[in-house]
Amino acid sequence: MGQRFSEWLKGKIPPLFDHDLSKLRHIATSSSIKFDHSEMSLVEPVYSSFNLFPIETVIKRYTKKYLFEKLKITNRNENISMNDVLVGWLTQIISRIRHISSETTIKVDIAMNGRCLLPNINENYSGNCSFYLCLSFSMSDLNNLTVNELSQQINIEKRKFLTREYIESSLAFIDKHHRTSTKIHLGWEPFGSIDLSFTNWSRFPVYKCDFGQGEAKSFKTATIKSDGLIFILLTENNDEIELHITLKDEHAKLLLNKLV
Repeated sequence: MGQRFSEWLKGKIPPLFDHDLSKLRHIATSSSIKFDHSEMSLVEPVYSSFNLFPIETVIKRYTKKYLFEKLKITNRNENISMNDVLVGWLTQIISRIRHISSETTIKVDIAMNGRCLLPNINENYSGNCSFYLCLSFSMSDLNNLTVNELSQQINIEKRKFLTREYIESSLAFIDKHHRTSTKIHLGWEPFGSIDLSFTNWSRFPVYKCDFGQGEAKSFKTATIKSDGLIFILLTENNDEIELHITLKDEHAKLLLNKLV
C-alpha cells in the first residue's frame, strides 16, 4: 500500500485506491456468524496499571536460515513459516521470563490481512481490511514443548482462521453488534498483562517507497508503550527480518540474554 501511495503521489500512475466501504458492508450483511470469535469480546476489559513500570524495546535481526538452524526447526513439507517460528519461540521465551504459572493460559493475537481472502477485495482496497486471530497457549505446553513442536501447532491452528468463511463470519459478528450499538473490545489483554501481540510487516515493500527523493533508506516504527508488543519488520536486506519487542524494562534485559 505504501509503495502504491508513493507512486500515486508522484503521478506515475492514476489513483488506484478503492475506499468503497459498501463492499465490506455487503459481505457483512450477507454473511452469518459461524465461529466463536475469541479475537473479539463484548466484555469491557479492566486494564492493569502497567504505566507505572518503565518500558524498553529490544531490537534484533535474524535470517530465516540462521533461526531455523539454531532452533532446530524441521520443515519437511515447507509449511512452517518464519512467522510461525517467531510466534512460538517468542511466546515461549517471554512467558518463561515472566515466570507464569503452569496452570495459566496465555493469549496471543496475530494480525492478518483479509484482502486476499474476501470476494471483490484486492490489494488496491484501502478500507480497513485488517483482522486478528487469537491463539491460546497453556504455560504447561510452553514449558514442555520444543519450538519446533509449537511452530507446527501454530501452523495447523492458524489455517483454521485464514479462510474466507472465517473473515466473513468476523464481519457478520461486527455488523450484528454495530447495529445494536454494542461496543466490541479486543479478546486479549494488550496492556500490562501476560498476553502478546504480533504484527508482521516483513512483506511490505517499504524500502521500495519513493516519494520523490529516491527509495527509502531506513524504516522505523513509532514508539508504542505496550508490554508484550512484537513488530516483525523488513530490512534493507531481503533475507533478513528485524524484531521490535516491547516489554517491561526488567523483562527486556532478561530477554536480551536469552535471544539466540
